[in-house]
Amino acid sequence: HDYIIDSTKYDTLKTDNIHDNTYKSNTAYGVLIQGYGICSGYSDTMSIFLNALDIDNYKISNETHIWNLIYINGKWVHLDSTWDDPISDKNLNRDTYFLITSEELEKLNDNTHNFNKSIFTEAY
Repeated sequence: HDYIIDSTKYDTLKTDNIHDNTYKSNTAYGVLIQGYGICSGYSDTMSIFLNALDIDNYKISNETHIWNLIYINGKWVHLDSTWDDPISDKNLNRDTYFLITSEELEKLNDNTHNFNKSIFTEAY
């Protein structure tokens, strides 16, 4: 989490123009090699790291955003490294979206973390 947000700049070129190809920011390559990312790049990178650590995870997406759902310490929690990035304009603080429950996520009421709970169940 900290490595990703400390090493990555949010790609405003891509958010201003989805067809901009200056960086491959929608992929882990953009985040890890070029240093620029958007939510899909941040979540792909986090998923690669979690998989390497053998931590179960999913990438949750909706029409406008993507983040990670992680199974750790016997429960499912959300992690959104994009919005925790201090460069992101959505940032409340560095750990607002770090390992929080669905209930905590819903209380933030940010209108972008809506997801289909019938697909992403938190039962194991």
